[in-house]
Amino acid sequence: MARQGLTRADIIRAAIDMIESEGLHSFSLRELAGRLHIKAASLYNHIQSSDELYTEIGYYAISELKKVQLSAIAGKERSEAVEALSDAYYRFGKERPEIYKVILSLPMVKNDAIHKAGFDIVEPIMTVLGGYRLTEEQKMHLQRVFRSIMHGFISQEEAGCFRQYPVDVGVSCRMAVRGFILLIESSEKEAEI
Repeated sequence: MARQGLTRADIIRAAIDMIESEGLHSFSLRELAGRLHIKAASLYNHIQSSDELYTEIGYYAISELKKVQLSAIAGKERSEAVEALSDAYYRFGKERPEIYKVILSLPMVKNDAIHKAGFDIVEPIMTVLGGYRLTEEQKMHLQRVFRSIMHGFISQEEAGCFRQYPVDVGVSCRMAVRGFILLIESSEKEAEI
């Protein structure tokens, strides 16, 4: 049941498409092989292990989020950049929830390369924070706060936790981001003292 012309890139793309359409929880090598019309064992002609494939999917997910974030902040500074970054992050999590879940599951992967690639997620945030007069330690703390705010809104909304009140979750998120901007500005003043 070998398929002529199948490449490693084809397998990775098919895996990503499968995760996005059917969900991360449904992904398996056997299902992937079926989708590609090959035997599961034939996948190993192109990839060494399921961990290697998952790492490639992780690289893709991280690069997609980074690309969206960098595009959003291009030419923007300070509060405008923070707002643009948060809108891009939130939109990515909402529009590509399964790929976002891949990113969240990566810390569990025992692979140094994927952990180093995790810095790519933080890079746009650190770039925006670089527009403020902050210490490196403040930036490290603030990027955690930012990611926690964004993930909190994305995951809580995904879980249905915001259904009890008929107000726009996006507006609530933007309010939290405005509070975050005030925190950055307050931290900036502390750094100047």
